[in-house]
Amino acid sequence: MGSVRDKMVAQIRAAKKGLTEKVEEIIETVKVRARTEEGHFVKDDPKTPENEAWVEKPKSEVKAKSKVKKTIKKK
Repeated sequence: MGSVRDKMVAQIRAAKKGLTEKVEEIIETVKVRARTEEGHFVKDDPKTPENEAWVEKPKSEVKAKSKVKKTIKKK
């Protein structure tokens, strides 16, 4: 029924037999602006070949902007 459960059962059976399957996890990354500990942007140093102003983070760590509707209370 569940493909996740089937994969787990297959991994457990393989581990019992002494065969370990290699599970590869694909992590998507996103480029975001680098920040200091205080939250300010880091500027790029033109003397270095790397761009310090941008860093790559896993997509799960990047927070999405929350959308909050402002409602006006009627009296």
